[in-house]
Amino acid sequence: MNNTIPAVDKTIQLLEMLSGGAHTQSELSRTLEISMSSCYRILQTLLVHNWVEKNDSGVYTLSTGVLPLLKFFDRDLELLKKARSKVDEICLKHHIACKISLRRGNEQVTDHRAEPAGPVALTGHSGSTFPLIEGSVGAALLGDDSDEQIAEAVRNCHAPIPEKKDPGLLAAAIAEVRRKGCVLNLRKNRWNIAAFSIPLRDTSGKIFAALTLIGNACDFEGGQREKWEQILKKAASECGTIQF
Repeated sequence: MNNTIPAVDKTIQLLEMLSGGAHTQSELSRTLEISMSSCYRILQTLLVHNWVEKNDSGVYTLSTGVLPLLKFFDRDLELLKKARSKVDEICLKHHIACKISLRRGNEQVTDHRAEPAGPVALTGHSGSTFPLIEGSVGAALLGDDSDEQIAEAVRNCHAPIPEKKDPGLLAAAIAEVRRKGCVLNLRKNRWNIAAFSIPLRDTSGKIFAALTLIGNACDFEGGQREKWEQILKKAASECGTIQF
């Protein structure tokens, strides 16, 4: 049974859109697939609470009214800052692509990435989104979820990816996260790359992000796997709280 409230869901989506930049009411209405009148009422409500503001051209942006909400996350934002720095450090020191991914609804979002010098990039740019259940990142982000929550995530995925076609792949990857603390994906995927991910935990011990190394299968085979696993676990411990 779906116990969500559609208007609240659309409001959250609207705020997420505005977090990426300014938009007019018509742009918000069209992208979110809601009527102009519904979009207007949502915006007026947010204006009253100073969560959004509107300029003379009719363009909406987020406003300072949302700032008090962020104080609760000060320590976790500091952890994320450390994680971003760690991505840059790993990339520079070990010459491997590295990224931080966050969970947003039914998606995983690339928050920060770093690539070694070269003509080809292996990671999606910051802001790239992928299905939540996909690859080693998905397994790391879902590591603490219940079987029911994981099944729901699979149902909510509409992309024809391997984990959607065979949920057993996701279950096996999550089991590896829980057993070893991290998960290696050497399977062929949409980009034919290999990825090694570890969950990052916030100050309460909950998973809030995934740290991922990205390369070719040969980068992680044989004795290399243990080397990269130690690098991942050391990085996660230095970012903040960690549980293996």
